[in-house]
Amino acid sequence: MKKSGLNLIGVKEYNRALILQLIATGNGTTRNSLAQRSKLTSMTLTNITSELLQQNIIVESEASSDSKNLGRTPKILTISPTSPVVAGIWISKDFLFGILSDLSLKLVAAKQEDFEENETSESILEKAYRLAEYLLHLTERPVLGIGISTIGVVDTIHGVIKNVTNFFNIKEMDIKSYMSPRFDIPVYVKNDMQAAALCEMYYGIGQQKENFLYIGITNGIASAIVSNKQLLNNLTGSCGELGHTTIDFKGPKCNCGNRGCLELYASAPVIIHRINEACGTRLTTFKETMEYCTTSVKAYSILQNISDQLAYALNNLINIIDISTVVFGHSAVYFPDEILASIAYTLNQISIFRNNRTITLHKTKFEENSPLYGSVCVILDQLFTGNLTI
Repeated sequence: MKKSGLNLIGVKEYNRALILQLIATGNGTTRNSLAQRSKLTSMTLTNITSELLQQNIIVESEASSDSKNLGRTPKILTISPTSPVVAGIWISKDFLFGILSDLSLKLVAAKQEDFEENETSESILEKAYRLAEYLLHLTERPVLGIGISTIGVVDTIHGVIKNVTNFFNIKEMDIKSYMSPRFDIPVYVKNDMQAAALCEMYYGIGQQKENFLYIGITNGIASAIVSNKQLLNNLTGSCGELGHTTIDFKGPKCNCGNRGCLELYASAPVIIHRINEACGTRLTTFKETMEYCTTSVKAYSILQNISDQLAYALNNLINIIDISTVVFGHSAVYFPDEILASIAYTLNQISIFRNNRTITLHKTKFEENSPLYGSVCVILDQLFTGNLTI
């Protein structure tokens, strides 16, 4: 039998983490609001907020007065401007991007480091180390940890990229073993789609929806699933490789070894190439390609066909997990609204759940930076779940 004292300590840390999460993600909240959302007793809530105030992790201020309301003006609780910060690094296929953020996702500093033509795993890890060191030297505030959001299939237990395609011929990269010994703060690693979903869960649509699917389109296509306010993971912490599901088993062979993978038909580079080839254009970015599609009938027709393929692949996943809210992020935020409306229409025509719910599609408010802010949320998730304490 476990000792009750240990259980009480665990409960106390959980409650403290919950209150800190609600304040950090609440954009200014009152004690009454905290009591309603946390379901904690008044005494417990007072003890936790008093402790956080004494430690200067949060601050309180007067709410704006409302002449219609009588009685005491409630105090607003927010994250302190001198509270600890978090470092985050996004490893994309083209660059490293590092940020410092406070607990409410307010940006403190940022720096981008572009990749060169002949990078190796060693050179990328060295750049990541130098970038993290640069960020940590920019602040005198305590740094809780370094979160890394990266492309590829990631073993989050060991912090290793286990498989990645079209990335300087790199297949594996042991990030945590390289970074952890060089810093005296925790280092956590997650796939960039999973990290983006954490960002969305705490600071985005997850504040209204307990269940949603995050879809990201870049050089590939992937997804992450949030169910009952929990990010779904498999044994190694990776889940949702939508881009490597087959939509044509007689299709071309993918680098992953499968045939007819979705990302061979609907990834950002493929879409750009198909439109350039058909329209005689020389578009280079996904954003300008999407803008061009709104002015060209031929380009829009190609995009419409691709979006239909995406809709049917997406429906396969929705039919399995039964989630009706889909958030588009990464470069998918540049899809014209009419294309998203078309995908939503198709999904609501073919989904097995079409008779009892409506599938809705949304663009993330973080635009294409969800995986960047997600790198910070990799650490904040540890804090908000009580696995990391201040």
